[in-house]
Amino acid sequence: MVAQVNVALGPQDVIDDARSAMHAYYAFTGMPDRMVAGLLTTPTGIRDAIAGFTDLGADEVMLYCYGLDPHQVDRLADLL
Repeated sequence: MVAQVNVALGPQDVIDDARSAMHAYYAFTGMPDRMVAGLLTTPTGIRDAIAGFTDLGADEVMLYCYGLDPHQVDRLADLL
């Protein structure tokens, strides 16, 4: 089983950028606000989500970054 978690990790401008991109991406669904509300932006939230999917038996958890800041990869690696 593979799970996906939408994340943005970094300063507020990175999070704002990610929320904006995610809102635009999900606009066609008619519920972009709901999707953006699920964006995880804190280390604790991200770790808890990974642990939750692991407990459910996920073999992989993909962290999908909507923000454009490439340094998110390093921040996420440090988090894990």
